[in-house]
Amino acid sequence: MSGGHLSKEFFELVKSIGESRSKQEEDKIIVGEIAILKQHLSSPQISSRKMKEYMIRAVYAEMLGHDASFAYIHAVKLTHEKNLFAKRIGYLTCNLFLHKDHELMLLLINTMQRDLQSANHLEVCAALTSVCRLVNMEMIPAISPIVFKLLSHPQEAVRKKAIVAVSKIFKLVPETVLDQKDQIRKVLCDPDPSVMGASLHVLYEIAKAHPASSKDLVPSFVSILKQITEHRLPRDFDYHRMPAPWLQVKLLSILSILGTADQRTSEHMYEILQECMRRADSGVNVGYAIIYECVKCITKIYSDHGLLELAASNISRFISSENHNLRYLGVTGLAQIVRVDPSYAAEHQMVVVDCLEDPDETLKRKTLDLLFRMTNPQNVVVVADKLTFHLRTSVDAHLRRDLVHKVTSLAERFAPNNEWYVNTMNTVFELGGELVPAETAYNLMRLVAEGTDEDESADNAFRAFAVNTYLKLLEKSSLSDILVQVIAWVLGEYARLATVDGYTLEDIADLLADCMERPFEDPASRGYLVTALMKLIGQNNVKSTSAEKMIRSYRSSRLTDLQQRCYEFEQLRQTPALMRKVLPYDASCEDIVVNKDLSFLDSFVTRKLDEGAKPYQSALERAERAEKSSGNFQAPAESKPSLNFTPYSAPSKPQPGPYPSAPSDFSGGGGADDHGAAEAPVAKGLNVSGPRKWGPSGYNQPGGAKPDAGAGYQQEKPPAAPEPFFQPTAPKPAPSVA
Repeated sequence: MSGGHLSKEFFELVKSIGESRSKQEEDKIIVGEIAILKQHLSSPQISSRKMKEYMIRAVYAEMLGHDASFAYIHAVKLTHEKNLFAKRIGYLTCNLFLHKDHELMLLLINTMQRDLQSANHLEVCAALTSVCRLVNMEMIPAISPIVFKLLSHPQEAVRKKAIVAVSKIFKLVPETVLDQKDQIRKVLCDPDPSVMGASLHVLYEIAKAHPASSKDLVPSFVSILKQITEHRLPRDFDYHRMPAPWLQVKLLSILSILGTADQRTSEHMYEILQECMRRADSGVNVGYAIIYECVKCITKIYSDHGLLELAASNISRFISSENHNLRYLGVTGLAQIVRVDPSYAAEHQMVVVDCLEDPDETLKRKTLDLLFRMTNPQNVVVVADKLTFHLRTSVDAHLRRDLVHKVTSLAERFAPNNEWYVNTMNTVFELGGELVPAETAYNLMRLVAEGTDEDESADNAFRAFAVNTYLKLLEKSSLSDILVQVIAWVLGEYARLATVDGYTLEDIADLLADCMERPFEDPASRGYLVTALMKLIGQNNVKSTSAEKMIRSYRSSRLTDLQQRCYEFEQLRQTPALMRKVLPYDASCEDIVVNKDLSFLDSFVTRKLDEGAKPYQSALERAERAEKSSGNFQAPAESKPSLNFTPYSAPSKPQPGPYPSAPSDFSGGGGADDHGAAEAPVAKGLNVSGPRKWGPSGYNQPGGAKPDAGAGYQQEKPPAAPEPFFQPTAPKPAPSVA
């Protein structure tokens, strides 16, 4: 579709699109082009050359974001052409226009089947390309047998496209490909390197899904990798003098899967991995890629000390490089080596720390992750300081949450002493309080309460340190909710241990009461402060005017929990001895003894029963008693509601019956006997007597009979009983006039 084959319209279209200066101008051109295409495609006779051009012009419209669905059916028709060039244009446009679940795919199945079996390998290649793009679940039973036969086609281009189509089928229906596993393995030994390279992709997917079934192929993969590194492939596969680097990367990926946790299989790989790393060190980027893939493979298979040393030496050169990409590669590779053997971290610790100063944000995050993995009891202080610094300066919520998790995890695992742990956690609470989980605060409270189990004096010294630290922190005007909750708990439990100059217990109580007026996001924070005041005042008999004023003001709080705490405070305040007993000093770690039988209430229950109170009855006993009193008592098992599985009875057939007779004369006049009058006979058939009319001589009877002047008007007889609904009903008898 180039040169003299272009029509003037097509040439002008491409030229105008290239010269358009705005999106609006481009849209105007395409809208006009779509109108022209619709007009041309509606013609009854279109030559093959013109149809090919129209399809390419429709592709232009689709690529620029406009709808050209009117051309889809013509693209499908073009695949039916006998002309090879037209057929390939048809497959090309179908690949661009349609998707695997498009309704027009039904029209392509037979054409694809026919072209896959064609003697012309170009037609077969065009159909295989569409199979890779458009095959769906319904087409696989019809297409897959033909595709597997093409794996042994005499043309290497067909075999290569066929194995790519097999890879596509494996992603949709793996069982179909696994049934032909032996045939796919033969493709690995194909004499054409391109076909062999294409087979590595489906073999990689099979190895990832079923590693055990592919372990016997490890010698073959190692042999192929050795041949590649020794430059036995044609020079056409070289890239920057590196032999087939993409095939090397794919083979190393397969070997890393098959050698995982398998020493015997991994031993076959050691020699080739060492040779591959040595030959790849050529100073070009693609060589660095192969070295990094070798490092990944070494860290995934059964580890070997010599290989780890070689991998670490190569990675160290990456980290010290001035290239940002190589430094990122080095940091990532070192993180994988440290996961296998943490001893390699100490050698490169300072170089990794220097990477934190890099302006590249991605490299900085990867370095933070590596520092977290490299942490040990000797360097935890330095690493925690670096992580805390980035927590202070970062504004990314996801990074801040990750840093909070890392710092808290390191502090809990490698804290050199309790004082450092408290200071570090306080910094985390200040900088990322809303991101700290509640379990972290509970762990800190438990440490303060339980101590180190060394001796009581050391525990009291540590608690005094915590109290003094939190007193100074409470002077700050802005604190996170979780930090206020920790401070309130510690001061409520151990405020008497405070040794800060100028602070008495009354001052601490006033400070806690003043803190109630601060804005909080978590409603539970004020509840922590009220409880702290209750403990502080109850244990030490402290008198605080500001605390009592605060309690009175929050009695009317909308929060039920806070309101209840204030009322409990006032009630307990009236009995100081009970308050000290309910809120004992340093009793948070003592086990609570629960008397499930409530035996301490026995004397009270006995006294009330003697006074005439009714004994307690369970819900089941009350229900049984109520049923007995009503006379409908059933066993508990039978009284439970259950489903009724008894079927409904069949509907009974309605039977005819006489209606009750009505009085024959409602006027009360004489004449015929009320009970002796015979019922009027029921007429059969149609009533053809005609309607009754009022004439000159009175009300006419049907058929023209005149009424008798001497007779009184008699009420008509009640109608006969109706017949059943499945029988015809007799007509209603005519009224008579006596």
